[in-house]
Amino acid sequence: MIDPVPLYSSAIPLSFFLWGPALVMLMFWLTGLWASRQGVARMLESDWNGFNAADVEKLFAAYGEDRRNRYRHRVLPADVAFALTYGIVGAIIVAGVAMRGFPWWVAALCGGGWLFGGLCDVVENFAVARLLDKYPRVEAGDVTLASGFTRLKLVLFTLGVLGALVAAYLVLKPLAV
Repeated sequence: MIDPVPLYSSAIPLSFFLWGPALVMLMFWLTGLWASRQGVARMLESDWNGFNAADVEKLFAAYGEDRRNRYRHRVLPADVAFALTYGIVGAIIVAGVAMRGFPWWVAALCGGGWLFGGLCDVVENFAVARLLDKYPRVEAGDVTLASGFTRLKLVLFTLGVLGALVAAYLVLKPLAV
């Protein structure tokens, strides 16, 4: 007799591999919507090529005092919450894939992008907050830190999306058999 395939772990249900990434994508959209409603274009946080001190000075000057305050006190906290959410979802994906008998390196490839991307996003947000707090004085070291973590976050978030799709395929594949 063929042993039945366990459909879910008692710790992490199978449905998590569908609603977890759906939650991340929903929060991604809602965070962008919240930023646009605050009148803050998040140009620094989505620049794949990085940015320099001149870019920061130009953008913050264009924002004006009111939008810089909204960016610092409304948009960045929402982005930190989003970063923590997708970092936690990434960690749960790693644990869930590993609990289903896959090697740790496969689990790390599936959820590690979001796990480490979320951590990089939190560091990036603190670096941008530091830039906002010090403005109009913009220091090259702070800009380099924020820019580097922005680029790393963008790459890891993209890899996390792909990893979440692979994780869903791997854990749902036994159902198709």
